[in-house]
Formats: sequence, C-alpha cells, structure tokens
Amino acid sequence: MTITEEIQEIRELLEDCPDDLTKYQTIIEMGDELDPYPNDYKLDELKVPGCQSDLWLHAEHQEEKLHMVATSDAVIVRGLVAVIFQILNDRSCHEIRDFDPLLLDQLNIQGIVTPGRQNGVRSLVDRIKLLAN
Repeated sequence: MTITEEIQEIRELLEDCPDDLTKYQTIIEMGDELDPYPNDYKLDELKVPGCQSDLWLHAEHQEEKLHMVATSDAVIVRGLVAVIFQILNDRSCHEIRDFDPLLLDQLNIQGIVTPGRQNGVRSLVDRIKLLAN
C-alpha cells in the first residue's frame, strides 16, 4: 500500500468511530499491536526528544527499507506510534525522506490528542526522517 492509501485507511477507521472517546480508544488499541520492544533498547540515546512521555525508537536498515520498533510508557503514545508505523515502517528511506508530515492532518486527530502529544508526533516523524538519511 502507498503512504497515501495507508493514511486514507486510518482516516476511514477513525471516521467510523461514533465519538472522540471511541477514536481515542481505537488509537490506544492500535498501540497494543506494536511489535515487542526489547528492554535492551531502552537507552537514553534511543529516546525521542520533544515527547511528553518517554518514547524509545530503534531503527535498522533492512534491504533498502527502514524497519523500526518503539515503545512508550504512555498507552496513547504507543497508539500514536502505531499510527505512524502503519504509514512509515518498512518503507524505503527515499519514501520516508519525501514524506510530508502535513499529510497527517488528514487523520483529524487534533481534536482528540493534546497539543503536547501532537508535538510528540512531529518529533517522532522528524526522528524517523533523520534515521532515513
């Protein structure tokens, strides 16, 4: 699936939710599906700066693609990571570098997550783009 198609799929999933609380719960549930994060990777140098909660991100280049695992001490952050990973994980570095973070506005999550969490999402995307270089 293309990045645009992934965003559309997530948007439709969230639009099908009857209210903001259900959207919030859906995002949290997405975080439950993240790959396990090894405790050995919970290192200060792997923390994503700019997040309200602790967020660790480990990435490896695998066959021209960037494969990532992450975790956070906050369930909503793990959910937001899952959203970003559905869009960017296991993509080519070229696709990641060319990704326009403004496309995330199409998900309409601004009303259900705090501005601090929105800044954390931007910080996560910035870190992923940096790792794709």
